Amino acid sequence: MSPHKPEEPDNSDDADELNLSPLKLPANCTTPPPRPHVGRVLLHSVEITTPRSFPKLAFTASPAPSTRQPLAKIPTTTTGVACHVAELVAASPSRPSPFQNVLPPQNSPNRTDQLPSTTSRDRLQSKSPKKDQSPASRPQSPTRIPRSLPSHLGTCLRLQKSAMLSELQNCSMECDEGASLGPVNTAASQQLKDLLAGTVTRGEGNSCFVLGPRGSGKTAIVDRAIASLDQTPIVIRLSGHTELNDRLALREIARQLSLQTGKTYLGELNNDDDQDDDDNPFLDASPSIDIPPPSHLPALVSALTTLSRPVVVILDAFDLFALHARQALLYCLLDTAQSCKVGQGHNGIAVIGVTTRIDTINLLEKRVKSRFSGRMLRTAAPTELSFWMKLIERVLRARIEPQEEEWEPLWTLAIDNFITDRKVLEQIQETVAVTRDIRVLQRILIGVVAALAPSSPFPTCAQLISAVHAQRICDPFPHLSTLPYPSVCLLIAAVHAHTAGHDAITFEMLYDAFREQYRASAAAPIQVAGGSIGMSRCTREVLMRGFERLIGERIFICITASSTSIAPGFARYRSALTWDDVKRAVDKMGKTNLKKWLTKAQ
Repeated sequence: MSPHKPEEPDNSDDADELNLSPLKLPANCTTPPPRPHVGRVLLHSVEITTPRSFPKLAFTASPAPSTRQPLAKIPTTTTGVACHVAELVAASPSRPSPFQNVLPPQNSPNRTDQLPSTTSRDRLQSKSPKKDQSPASRPQSPTRIPRSLPSHLGTCLRLQKSAMLSELQNCSMECDEGASLGPVNTAASQQLKDLLAGTVTRGEGNSCFVLGPRGSGKTAIVDRAIASLDQTPIVIRLSGHTELNDRLALREIARQLSLQTGKTYLGELNNDDDQDDDDNPFLDASPSIDIPPPSHLPALVSALTTLSRPVVVILDAFDLFALHARQALLYCLLDTAQSCKVGQGHNGIAVIGVTTRIDTINLLEKRVKSRFSGRMLRTAAPTELSFWMKLIERVLRARIEPQEEEWEPLWTLAIDNFITDRKVLEQIQETVAVTRDIRVLQRILIGVVAALAPSSPFPTCAQLISAVHAQRICDPFPHLSTLPYPSVCLLIAAVHAHTAGHDAITFEMLYDAFREQYRASAAAPIQVAGGSIGMSRCTREVLMRGFERLIGERIFICITASSTSIAPGFARYRSALTWDDVKRAVDKMGKTNLKKWLTKAQ
């Protein structure tokens, strides 16, 4: 006997106790009935296991169904059986195996439910990832966006945020050459280009207004028209917000001329030059700009046409220049543009006024208006939603050079999901319907970009909604519905006074209005469900405390100076609320008597 091969036990007695004859079934029977346990089986000490789904067993018909003997019951576990049974058959070829007639054919081409072997089953399980495997150990699929950013992609997120903020800083209404700007802006841009081409090419003197709402692309249209010229002119930019008078405007014109030409104009007209300043060691040695006095303003403006290049003067917030005393600056500029003729040996000059007020021309004096050409170019932001969505998409898809290859497809997938989200489209459409100011859109996108973090690395609809709500005007008095009953009665009385034509109110006026309403409701009481809905009575002291509370919350604002000779009840105030504000507060309170009283003020 080999020392490595265990001795086979003698199971002759056990085999005699079992009837291992082939199973016989009647013709109309498809499954064998259960059979009781009649003995025990020892098969070379090999564990026999059962699969989760048993294969179909092959049976042969029996001529005597009543003489069938039950099959021995075998201890089982929870794993496969086919491979173990095959090993049992091969282990004892000299003895008849009870499983020879019940094993399915191994090479049957029609068997689809045959279990794989242990080796092939392990190979199949190794190909598919386990459910409990961590996301960091699995390769990221381009169709799945992680909730939190892996640590090695943090640098890519910072670069992407920096690129988007840079794109937002340079974003304008006409930053895309191929974008459809709408018929209004396209026509205004072409007219302004033709006007400036006449000034630069033929030496004409021109003037015009560029009118449009805020954020409609007025400044972008002017900058693009200047950039499209064949010859680069001298551009002087003045703003009505900083040049509050003609003296400041004169200093700015002289400064910009010196910076662009390298020369000092009208410096010899200054009378405050000291010869001793050359030897003064306490003076700055850098070259300075000599500013002419305000009395030499006409001489400085008239010298603009004698420069080596054409001049374009851009007056931003033109309506504020009309508030200057005598409008001397506007008169000099427009008079110079009107008197500039072609063929006189002078270069052209163009005066462009940029403003949002459509009645700006009515603010000009008669002598100034007579020198204005009357050209008014109107601008308007595009109304198509597709234009704004392309603008947003261009900002969010700002290109970077990522250090990780998996960042670009991941970010592209996240932006695709963000752009196609139905709620995102609704928020953008609602914002565009309220305002078409591109600067509002920039502030909204800045809020979305600033909210990106490793815990939330991709833009979501919740971040967009939060950024949109941050740009809306908050209700200055959201707590009106929580005010006490006497204070609300005073607000309704103030609405009645405003409806009657009294913009200024006093406490005595409001107190008299409340007393009249109380008397009217007490004279004709109304019963609803057995209860009265008339006005409740309030004393003068209670109403005065409510009035003082409204003053403290800046709802009633004093419009007269305080004086000891005026009693507190006769001091004049105005209400900061409208009828709609009071109505919303009364509706939230749900008091029928207050609703009926407020309805009379319509």
